[in-house]
Parts: sequence; C-alpha cells; structure tokens
Amino acid sequence: MNRNLTAALALACTVLTGCGSTLEGAGGACSGAAIRKGISLDIDPAYAPKVGSARLTACWNGSCQDKDLELYPSTAASALPCTPTGPDTACGARMAPTGGKNSFADLPELSAGPVEVTLRLIDPAGAEIGAPRLTITPKVSYPSGPDCGGGTPQGGVLVSPDGTVGERP
Repeated sequence: MNRNLTAALALACTVLTGCGSTLEGAGGACSGAAIRKGISLDIDPAYAPKVGSARLTACWNGSCQDKDLELYPSTAASALPCTPTGPDTACGARMAPTGGKNSFADLPELSAGPVEVTLRLIDPAGAEIGAPRLTITPKVSYPSGPDCGGGTPQGGVLVSPDGTVGERP
C-alpha cells in the first residue's frame, strides 16, 4: 500500500511540475518573455553624424530621472539573393548598418501616463546642439500578448533628418 501511495504521489508531482513549467494565458501558452521599461531613442541616418552623445531627462508623477545615453549604430535587415529560385529555396537576410544611431534609457519606475522628456543632443566636439522638450505617452507592450500579463510601458523618441524631435508612433 505504501508503494502505491508513493508511486501516486510521485506521478502527481511529475504531472503538476510539468504543467507548471509553461505559463498559460487565455489564448494558450505564454513564453515568459520580458520587456524593459524605458524610452528608446532613434536618430535618423541623415542627422546621426552630427550627434556624438545624448542625455535624456524624463519626468513623470512629480519626479525626474536623468540618463546618459550610450549611442549604438542602427541596423536593418537586408535580403540576400535567393539562388536557385523555386518553392523549396531558402533565402536569407543579414543585418546592415543604416547610418543611424539608437539608444535606450532604462527607467524601471516608468508608468504608462504622460512623460515630459528633454533630450540633450551633443555634437562630437562636445557642444550642445539642441535640448528639445516634448511630452510623450509610453504605451504598454505585452511580449506574449495581453492575456499573458507582463504589460510594460515603453516610449520612444525620434530625431528626424533635420534634427526635429518627436514621439515614436
């Protein structure tokens, strides 16, 4: 009898552990992926050579945070030629530099409401070339869909070819 009880408990633990290893949402399995809270910066390739560094100040709910932004070269997918052609042909892509720059300000306390952003752009020689102020509204993103939870606010700022700063759509 003890042997049967032990086997039944072992089976129950195995089944329950296996079921608990995948997060479930209303629509099915959830990946458990996460998204960073914060504000992204994208600088257009035409304006990027004028910018050597950037600093972002974000204010919401009565408090502000300053972030020095490390700028990275932006890339985009570029298709590789497909040879031979046909329905069974595998094609590829590679990442190619665009000439733009990007960064991300991690803001762990960021909320989904309006955020006043000041973006200080500094040229490669160290002179400030602009400090526009704008209000953005971070949007809540769900890495595995809204049924899986994990909604995280993210906002974005774009610098256009002429240096105009706006909110990422």
